[in-house]
Amino acid sequence: MVGELALALGLGIGLGVVTGLPLGVVNAAIVDAAARHGVRAAAGLGVGGALADGLHAAAAFGGVARALTARPGLATALHAVSGAALLAYALALLLAARPRARPSHDRGGGFGRSLVAGVGLTLPNPAALGAWIAVAAALAPRATTAAAAATAVGVAAGSAAWFTTLARLAARRSVAPASPRPWITRVVAIVIGGAGIAALVRASTGA
Repeated sequence: MVGELALALGLGIGLGVVTGLPLGVVNAAIVDAAARHGVRAAAGLGVGGALADGLHAAAAFGGVARALTARPGLATALHAVSGAALLAYALALLLAARPRARPSHDRGGGFGRSLVAGVGLTLPNPAALGAWIAVAAALAPRATTAAAAATAVGVAAGSAAWFTTLARLAARRSVAPASPRPWITRVVAIVIGGAGIAALVRASTGA
């Protein structure tokens, strides 16, 4: 039993790190937050995204997610919520990138607020949930409840480790407030806004 849980935890950590590596909404938001607000805010986004990943993994490995995504109405609603959240975040970034808006670069706070934003950017996304369903079906189609929970904890830990590492690296390379680069924020806003539009299109078409 202990060995099974240890293996499940290790698997989850590995999956959390690997799935966090590709360029995505949370990675892009972390880089922008590190440049504008510092490592605490960027790390908050990462931890929030990692918590959402862990919840997705728990639902997938526990067998709950498949039942949820099998309901077209619920999937459509999730796409709509996810798209609205992503577009709202993209708009906030564009407003922050206006010439008269000076980056605060506050390295002393913003963790809690960013954590909530990180959860909001990831948790409602049914595409991310669907990806975890596929992973769970391939790796552990009959996982016990304890093993599913251990895997989910590992996923959250692995994702958090990668995202907080990215936050530190991005903060070290961030620009000073005296010489801001608003184009970085605009590019990130476009990436996130594009993901939001795609989610809304899926909601409208029922895809």
